Amino acid sequence: MTEPTHQVRLEWQSRFLLPRCTCGWIGTARLTEADAREEARDHALLYAGDEVIDLVGLDPAEPGPAE
Repeated sequence: MTEPTHQVRLEWQSRFLLPRCTCGWIGTARLTEADAREEARDHALLYAGDEVIDLVGLDPAEPGPAE
């Protein structure tokens, strides 16, 4: 598995969390971790292209290939 191009991390700045990506993108400062994580996830998914599986994994609720 290759390393995803968009690796987002959360950084504390004072009382705010900033989502930051390896591509240079910096998200909006958020007060709650849940909001910052959601924005980071959305950015990674939006720009992942073919690498989406690397980011979210396989959904166990999805049926497998037809046999």
